[in-house]
Amino acid sequence: MNEIIKGLYEIEEQAGKIMESANARRQKLLEEKRRKIEDSAAEMEKELEGRLAILRSQLEEQTEEEIMGIVKENQMQMAQMNQTYEEKLDQFAQEILEKITEV
Repeated sequence: MNEIIKGLYEIEEQAGKIMESANARRQKLLEEKRRKIEDSAAEMEKELEGRLAILRSQLEEQTEEEIMGIVKENQMQMAQMNQTYEEKLDQFAQEILEKITEV
């Protein structure tokens, strides 16, 4: 009977060691998984920062091009307005001169 009890204690002791080993492996796997998740998150963050930098640069370039286009268009409109003004000024001056000489 003592041998049976002793055998049961040994089985229980071995089961405890197996459980400790399994828990240690599980803990190790969980830690490894946590590290991989953190590494992936850091890598994704770096990639997103890079993409954002590229997008920001493209947006700034596009904005600069649009501004230059607007400036050029405004300059053309101003030139047209000045030309029209000069043409009309001569016409108005001519009309005024004709009215003055008619009287």
